[in-house]
Amino acid sequence: MKNTIKKLSTSMMLLVFALSNTVTASSAFSPEGYTADKPILRGSAPSVLNLKGEVNITKRNIPISLSLRDSDVKQVLRMFADKAGLNIIFKGDIDGKVTMDLVNIPLNSAFDMVLETSDLSYVLEDNTLIITKTDDDTSIAKQAMTVLPVKYVSAKAIADFLNKNIYGMKKPGLSTKEIATTNPSTNEILIFGSQNDVKIAQKIIDQFDKKPVTTVFRVNHTTPAEMSTMICDMLLPTSGIKGDGSTGGAAGIMTGAAADSGGDSDIVLGEGTVACSVSAEEGGDGDVAPVGLGGLSVAYYTQLGTVNIIGGSEQQVDMIREFIEQNDKKQPQAYLEFSIIELNEDGSRNFSNVWSFTSKHFRINADAEGNTKFDPIYVAGPTQHYGGDSAKLVYTINYLLQNGKARTISNPRILVTNGQQSTIDMTSDYVKTVTSQVVQGSLNATTQRDYEIGEDDGIKIEVTPFISPDGYVYLNLKPDYAIIKEQISTLSTDEEAAKQGIQDIQATLLQRRNLELKNVRIKDGDTLVVAGMMREYESKKINKIPFLGDIPGLGSFFRSTTSTREKSELVILITPKILTDSNENTVNRDAL
Repeated sequence: MKNTIKKLSTSMMLLVFALSNTVTASSAFSPEGYTADKPILRGSAPSVLNLKGEVNITKRNIPISLSLRDSDVKQVLRMFADKAGLNIIFKGDIDGKVTMDLVNIPLNSAFDMVLETSDLSYVLEDNTLIITKTDDDTSIAKQAMTVLPVKYVSAKAIADFLNKNIYGMKKPGLSTKEIATTNPSTNEILIFGSQNDVKIAQKIIDQFDKKPVTTVFRVNHTTPAEMSTMICDMLLPTSGIKGDGSTGGAAGIMTGAAADSGGDSDIVLGEGTVACSVSAEEGGDGDVAPVGLGGLSVAYYTQLGTVNIIGGSEQQVDMIREFIEQNDKKQPQAYLEFSIIELNEDGSRNFSNVWSFTSKHFRINADAEGNTKFDPIYVAGPTQHYGGDSAKLVYTINYLLQNGKARTISNPRILVTNGQQSTIDMTSDYVKTVTSQVVQGSLNATTQRDYEIGEDDGIKIEVTPFISPDGYVYLNLKPDYAIIKEQISTLSTDEEAAKQGIQDIQATLLQRRNLELKNVRIKDGDTLVVAGMMREYESKKINKIPFLGDIPGLGSFFRSTTSTREKSELVILITPKILTDSNENTVNRDAL
């Protein structure tokens, strides 16, 4: 009856264990927003491996007690071989004295201690002990080859680790020379040594041959490329993952897109991009060589909106998870309304005469000469906030527009994100230079012209907002306004073209009105007014009587030249409106 109850209890425990594993597998995405493939991530708890060779000359547990003084080491080893029922051979010049007091010690342990203190090694073949010095370049132990497969990591890295850190440490029962090599085509380790050598190699393989774990993070409010760059450039170099190798350990090497500081990597896997990798250096400065296995890689998938972490310890992945949670925040946004207006000379004068007003946030004064004083910035509140003469600003602009003294160049409206630069480009192409060349054909000559095209004729505004929680918007504003002032033409440098009087455009001069504002503070809904960007240009008009006006000398009596000088002023009005999210619920991070 008791046995039946025990069996039922065991069956129930196995059933509960299986169900728990099923539930765990079905919820691979944790509430924190990342997944962990099996096997479980390697933790940081100390893992101790015994790197001594397995000295086992007898399978029986034979305790011995000895008290010896300056005894010949050969005689002591003969005694141990006799106790184990083995033959013994001494290779080379084996000498030395042994003094010991052992009480109730297993024979295998006593044999190991004598070999280690006497700098000796052994090989067990056909019930016979072959005793050699540890530095004896013997090939006795290399008569067998054992193939050990490696599944997930580099077989060469493990073979190098074995040769430099274990087989060369002169441990009893292990080879003292480099006996591990690899088969690169199959990622296998070849051991030319004894069974003890094979056993210690298998221990090392079991310790390091772990399947790399891929952890997937979903980012909601930043791009995967930006988050990966922040992880590679900010987090990893300051977290201790990137070592310096000063103690003989492995130094971290950063490679990939972030290492090049370019944001893009040439390593593309399907739709994913490797941002950076942290791996161990080959070799080291100390007596102990590093393992040289791959450490951690950061990749991102733009279309999926995910950042993938390949490898790394559980603590490293948790650190990256916390970093993503702290930085993947919804960025404030604002709606910017622009009004770009050009005033002629009369309109500019009228505008300057009324541009003296005060709101509850600031005061602005401007005189008719275009000299403007402001404290702290060029800001005007909404129309309903104006009092007295302040409302004349809006009325005056409308009046000037209706009476042809001003023209609206553009009214762009854009949505901007906190800290992200936006550009309003209303420029057009123009002919910058023209170079002519006459090409003689078989029947006639043709003129070929090469055109250099410019791209900056017009208005371009760069704006970077910083939206504060207290309802203010700080703007970095850079408006550039360029128009063609003059084109310089001369006879073509081509001889044939010059004979035909063909002229080329050698240069095009632009008249620019540029301004750069830093940290301009505007309250939500108020209007920033940027004015005073004056432009003055002169145009000439020639009226003449055909043919007579072209006669050298006398032609001046039959033509007239009229010069016109004009002024204009560019006015930019910017009104920010901070957007608020009425839905406070964030997107579920684990709904990937």
